[in-house]
Amino acid sequence: MKKISVSAYFFILPAYLFFFAYILYPVFFLGYGSLFNWSTLSNRVFVGLGNYTRIFSDPAFSKILRNTLLWMIITISAQAAIGFTIAYLIEEKIKRFRAFFRTIFFLPVVSSVVVIAIIWSNIYKPYQGILMNFLNNFGIPIIDFLGSPDIAIFSIIIVNIWQWTGWSMVLYIAGIAGLPSEVKDSALVDGAGSLQKIFRIYLPMLSGIHRTLIMLGILGSLQTFALIYSMTGGGPFHATEMPATYIFQTGFMTQQMGYASAISIVVLLFALLITAIQIFFHRLHAAV
Repeated sequence: MKKISVSAYFFILPAYLFFFAYILYPVFFLGYGSLFNWSTLSNRVFVGLGNYTRIFSDPAFSKILRNTLLWMIITISAQAAIGFTIAYLIEEKIKRFRAFFRTIFFLPVVSSVVVIAIIWSNIYKPYQGILMNFLNNFGIPIIDFLGSPDIAIFSIIIVNIWQWTGWSMVLYIAGIAGLPSEVKDSALVDGAGSLQKIFRIYLPMLSGIHRTLIMLGILGSLQTFALIYSMTGGGPFHATEMPATYIFQTGFMTQQMGYASAISIVVLLFALLITAIQIFFHRLHAAV
C-alpha cells in the first residue's frame, strides 16, 4: 500500500487557501450576485437572468465589444511585429551596446501606468500638446485626440503599443537566442538573404512566442483598466470604454453591483473560452 505523506499537504496548503480565498470564492460570489439587483448600500432583489439579458440591450456594451476587438487586433499584431523587428535588429544586426538598446526599449514596460498616462495626455493636448504643435507646422488643423469619439480609442491604443512593445521584444530576444546555430549557419551557406531567413527560419521557429503573445494580448485586453481610466475614464460617450472600466463605472460609480457582476462573469467566461482554445491548439501543435 502506497504511503501518503501528510506533511506534503501542509506545504501546498497555503496555495490552496489562496486559490479558494482570492479566486474561487470571488467567482462564486460574483455568479451569485449577478442574479440580483443590488448596490453596496441596499438589499438584494432577485432578478434571475435579468442582468444577463440586459447586457444584450445595453448600447454601451456594443461599443465595448468594438473597442475590445480593435484593441486586441491592433495591439497584438503591432506589438508582435515591432517587437520582433527590434529584437532581430538588436540580436542580429547590432554588435555593440546591445544591453543599452534592450534597456531603452524595455523601460516603458516597467514605468508607472499613471505616469505614462499623464505624459501622453499632455502630449495629446489639442492646443498645448507637443504633438499638435508639431502637426501645426504642416498645416494640420487642431485635433482633440482624446476628446473625439472617432479617434480617442486609437490614440490610447498607440500609447499601449508604445508601453508594451518592449515586452514582446524581450520574448523574441529570448526566442532568437534559443534558435539552433546550425540552422542559421546552413541558411548563411545556402546564401539566404535577410528577408528569406526572417520568413523561412525565424518566424516559423518562433511560433511558440507568437502563440504566447496572442494569449497574453487577449487576456491583457480584457484586463485593461489603469491606462484608459487615467486618460479618458472610458469617455467620451463610452468611445474608449473597455470591460474593466465599464465594470468599475457600473459597480462603484452608479451602484449597480448586480449588473457589474453579470458583466464580470461574461468576461470571465470569454477569457476561459479563449484559454481553452489556446490549450487545444497548443496540444494539437505539440502532437503534430
